[in-house]
Amino acid sequence: MTTQFTTLIGVLLFSAMSAKASELPAVQPDLVTVSLQDATQLAVGRSFRIRQSEAERNAQVEKRRGSWAEVGPRVKGEYNEVHLREPVKASFGPQSITIRPELTRSASLTVAQPITGALALVTKARFEGKQEDLKDLKLRQTRSDVAFQASELWLKAFEMKRQLEIAEFAVRVASSQASDAQALERAGRLNHADSLRLQLAVSEARSGLARAKAGSDMSFAALREVLGLRPEVKIELKGGLPKLPNPPALDKALTTALENRLERKQAALGVVLAEYGKKFAYTQFVPSVNAFAKSERTIGQLPLGAQAFQHTYGITASWDLWSNGSSTFAVREAAQNAAAAEEGRRSIDNMIRLDVQQAVASLSAAEESLSAASQAVTQAEEVYRIQAVRFKTGAILSSDLLLAQNARDAAQVRLANAETDLVLSNLKTQKALGFELPQI
Repeated sequence: MTTQFTTLIGVLLFSAMSAKASELPAVQPDLVTVSLQDATQLAVGRSFRIRQSEAERNAQVEKRRGSWAEVGPRVKGEYNEVHLREPVKASFGPQSITIRPELTRSASLTVAQPITGALALVTKARFEGKQEDLKDLKLRQTRSDVAFQASELWLKAFEMKRQLEIAEFAVRVASSQASDAQALERAGRLNHADSLRLQLAVSEARSGLARAKAGSDMSFAALREVLGLRPEVKIELKGGLPKLPNPPALDKALTTALENRLERKQAALGVVLAEYGKKFAYTQFVPSVNAFAKSERTIGQLPLGAQAFQHTYGITASWDLWSNGSSTFAVREAAQNAAAAEEGRRSIDNMIRLDVQQAVASLSAAEESLSAASQAVTQAEEVYRIQAVRFKTGAILSSDLLLAQNARDAAQVRLANAETDLVLSNLKTQKALGFELPQI
């Protein structure tokens, strides 16, 4: 018996510890390796903006359920206890009859069902249902924004990593050139001014490396935040830049965007919600009619002629005959809100068309820029190779060599930017077309 009891206690303690451990946040590693697709999924899974939007949508779900619950009958319980200074009595000759006792207690149960008000309540419930649809669209919009933001930050971090590698390579080349220049100076084949100029180039290359490192640190910090990682966690980028499919032609792109963009669906729901506002305004012109049934019991001594139980039922009606025109003004206000919502929907359509045209134009420019940047790198590297040979033979000065080197480094940076911009422009085009998540 003791052994079984001990085993039972152990099982309970283990279950409690397991449950407690499941509540603790997962321990993050010191190094996280993420690809572009991994970054998108990780950001969507950890975003506090998405969790906030989900909570708002869930709250609206409960509000919609509560609105439909208000359509049904209401049950109300009441208890009354009335005290008098002294009982009310009436004398009939030698006898005294209590008309109302000193203490009266009563309890009642009333069931009421709105009749004309049920129409307004059903309208309100449907309105809350449309609000739920709007919250769901906003949740999808938030998820889309977070996913594309994570993709953009990953690409920015990748670009800054490339620039950092270029800057590190530039420091190594400049240091090698400075060492060679000192050897040539000692051999009498190079003057001191050219040697100093190459040493100065080392300092400038290191300064560029410091700027590139700062930019890389800032881009990785932004990526770390969107992924929900601690500041001390290091991120290692996995994989290279993906080759994404080209978007459709402009005409088809415009059609796709108008069909898929969540902003347009939200604007359409805004028009529907504004129409519900007009329906609410018109309900003020309808009388309020309710059916009820009430059962009341008097507790204790009964007043003269009273019964312990009383059952009543009937209909109550009320109508605000005059409200100084406030109901009419409310209808006019709702009509103007509906007109504003319709104009807002048209404005969204214009914004989407302009957004698609700009995205397609930017993508086309990014493709041309990449082609030009690739050709420029090939040319700059060849120029630098020739100038390096000529410098070693003493045919040119160090300033000519530095000019070729700077041109080569700048071309490599532009190529890195162009490669990243092409992928980023493609993703922006996807978002303009209404893709909820990046198609990587």
